[in-house]
Amino acid sequence: MSLLGKLHSRVRLSIRSKMLLVSCVLLAIPWIAYRYAGELERILRENQETAVLNTARAIATALNDRPSLFIATRHEAALDGPNAIIAYKLPRPIALDGRLDDWFSQGAELRALGREHVIEQALDAEVAPITLWHASGVFDTDLYAAFEIIDERLVYRAATHARVDAADHIRIGIHTPWGELRRYIVSTEAPGPVTAFQVPTDVTGVASAQLEPRIQGFWQQTNRGFNLELRLPRALVGARLGFAFADVDDPDSRTIRSIVGSIGPEGSESLGTATVPPPEAAQIVRSLARPGTRVWIIAADRRLVTRSGSLRAANAERPDAAEEHSQGFIARVEALLRPLYRLVIPPAPTLAVEPEPYAPLYFGSEAEAALSGRVVSGRRPLQGTPIEVLASAHPVWADERVIGAIVVEETTEGVLAVRQRLIERLLSLALGAFFVVGVALFGFATHLVIRIRRLRDEAEQAIDSAGRLRTVTASSAAADEIGDLSRSFSSALDRLAQYTQYLESLATRLSHELRTPIAVVRSSFDNLKLQTLPPEADVYVARAEQGLARLATIITRMTEATRLERMLRDAERERFDVRAVVSGCVEGYRVAYPTRRFDLSVPEAPLFVSGVPDLIAQMLDKLVANAVDFAREGSAIGVELRAAAHEVTVTVRNEGPLLSPQIKQRLFRSMTSVRPQAPGEEPHLGLGLYIVQLIADFHHAKVVARDRTDVEGVEVQVQLPRLVSDPG
Repeated sequence: MSLLGKLHSRVRLSIRSKMLLVSCVLLAIPWIAYRYAGELERILRENQETAVLNTARAIATALNDRPSLFIATRHEAALDGPNAIIAYKLPRPIALDGRLDDWFSQGAELRALGREHVIEQALDAEVAPITLWHASGVFDTDLYAAFEIIDERLVYRAATHARVDAADHIRIGIHTPWGELRRYIVSTEAPGPVTAFQVPTDVTGVASAQLEPRIQGFWQQTNRGFNLELRLPRALVGARLGFAFADVDDPDSRTIRSIVGSIGPEGSESLGTATVPPPEAAQIVRSLARPGTRVWIIAADRRLVTRSGSLRAANAERPDAAEEHSQGFIARVEALLRPLYRLVIPPAPTLAVEPEPYAPLYFGSEAEAALSGRVVSGRRPLQGTPIEVLASAHPVWADERVIGAIVVEETTEGVLAVRQRLIERLLSLALGAFFVVGVALFGFATHLVIRIRRLRDEAEQAIDSAGRLRTVTASSAAADEIGDLSRSFSSALDRLAQYTQYLESLATRLSHELRTPIAVVRSSFDNLKLQTLPPEADVYVARAEQGLARLATIITRMTEATRLERMLRDAERERFDVRAVVSGCVEGYRVAYPTRRFDLSVPEAPLFVSGVPDLIAQMLDKLVANAVDFAREGSAIGVELRAAAHEVTVTVRNEGPLLSPQIKQRLFRSMTSVRPQAPGEEPHLGLGLYIVQLIADFHHAKVVARDRTDVEGVEVQVQLPRLVSDPG
């Protein structure tokens, strides 16, 4: 036997289990979904690269043959480091109210100043996260500056405190057009309009601060800190400008814990250069750029002309929980299953911080290639995240000469988010399909099992323990293989029932047909005996009469069994005391078998059953006759009546030979006899126990024959159902 065959023989699986195992094939759907999502991600990346390159080409086309936008003044050409400030050309003035809506509506962006802009830090303080967002713009003769400060503990200036820097404050450093370095501090005692204080460049002279009414602003407290908008005369600002935020957390000591910004502590060299991008270039970029992209316009000397857009704008495309709730049932199911998905699928990465938020020079290799006249695209990973930055660069031409380059950047955050949502959607659909198909297969398998079990039960009940056919009900009208099987089985049982009926009626027909020739033969023998026959003929006549007598006995026994079967079909049941029937029968056996001893054991109380008392007596006659025939000489025949809660057991015992294994299984079938046949004795057709089985079935009783365990012998038990209404 093969290994598979041995395993199959040891592991027995039901049809439902097999169909459930087959349904596990559906688990391949998530794997297919994962592969499909990966392929879709590749296509989205290619499309994204094409879209970014097309954006760069469109912007470059719009800037071709406009060299004036790429010509830098002397101080613009000397842009330095990360402290450089680009002031946007504002189309209208900013209202000083502490709200930043005006800035966003005019296309301005807040610049993040974070860890790399920490100027001072207390030894016991943690490295500050991003705490300062900043934007600058110019309109007419004014320079505007906006600040969004994230500070959980605001400390305002105390009215009794002389120093203006003993509280949270903004520092301003200006290199005036006439070459003078000036320092200002903006702090307040409460939210509202503010005026800057001019302080000496020497930090020790802060106590002698004086109001500078030309620098006005508005301090607006927020949930995370405060917003500050300032307005400065443009004529006051020269080539260099810088801002910084000084954080004070302890209102008692009022010591500065950290300073973050673009202004250094020493001299005008620590200030960043201030420049205003050409408004035409900024307008072109804003009109052609896509959401979620960052566009760099770079001059031939790698100097940044302008920059627009933000890579973090892609976050706005992500649906939030409310949107998912409004998208329908599947989206709500995904929201419920998302914690489960997170156990096996990490969430899509998010861009928490704008990468390289600001730089006066673009150091990417794409710009170098574009400035050499080539159109290139490249990717670079963001450290610590699976997000990549896709950069496409396109040269800007004027008179067949490269005067600049356009670099368009976009992150793969949106693609990864789409891939994540697709995997979750496909996984939800796969789980839903697996659940629906699994339930359907389980229900279908259950239906098949029920039908097969019903057919099995009907097949087992079609033939009783005596080999007789019962009512056939297995036929099914279902138009499938099981229905065909049930109908074929029913047809076979019908034909078998007809044949059995023919056999059962054969005995009656034979007895009827044989009685007439037997009577003719018997009358012939009677007439023959009146004649004078030779003496040697008497022997043959006597043998013929004996054979004729045995033949008549056989016909009588066959007729008796047939008559009993008919009588059982027409008999009416009654409630009677089986104890009285058994006791009366045993008294009769003591008279009929005077040479035998009968031991009777019955309870004192009556035992009521439903049936026919005469049939019970006939059944007991057959059992006792068998016991007497097989009992050892001199042994007693035991008859016991025992009561239980729901049944009454009649037991007939005898001592003698044991049952042979070959006869145990067909002991109660018709024409089964184990008696040795002696010459001259009445023939035994094996109908006694068959009649016992018929009577037991009529009374819904169970009859068994087995060897005795106390002595060598046999006992037969008939378990009759006891009437529930029996008070005993």
